[in-house]
Amino acid sequence: MGRMFVLLVGLFGLLVVAPAWGFPYDLYPAASLDELLDQPRPAGAVSKRGELLKLSVTLTAYGTPCDASLLKSMLRVPENAVDRFSVTRCITVRSAKGRSLQLFIQDQVAAYLPKEVPLGSAITLFAIYVYSSPEGPKILVNEFSAGADKKQ
Repeated sequence: MGRMFVLLVGLFGLLVVAPAWGFPYDLYPAASLDELLDQPRPAGAVSKRGELLKLSVTLTAYGTPCDASLLKSMLRVPENAVDRFSVTRCITVRSAKGRSLQLFIQDQVAAYLPKEVPLGSAITLFAIYVYSSPEGPKILVNEFSAGADKKQ
């Protein structure tokens, strides 16, 4: 449990300093949203994950307000990064098998989606699988790229 906290704080630290160096796209291994949705879910509580993911999905809804309080408490955002790390929105995506899921998205990233990606289009998301709940995976989108990743 302690190592997971250190991993989550470390991952978040990368996200805070990434704008100064450029986004670390290569750190995100390709993953399948359908495989994540097929994984067993915890029965009553949540379980921390802390995995980086690169997901190729279809965008079906832009950012809408959602409650990210549990997500923020699990990430333990450092006080000096709170202004840059605002998460108040979720997007909806569709997997290759047509399954829908809402994903948390950083507000500054969500603001660019409508300008760059039409609804119903393929999109590659760079995200952290923060925790799993009885409702399914809870994933935070940190960056995106219009179109599907051709390497998957």
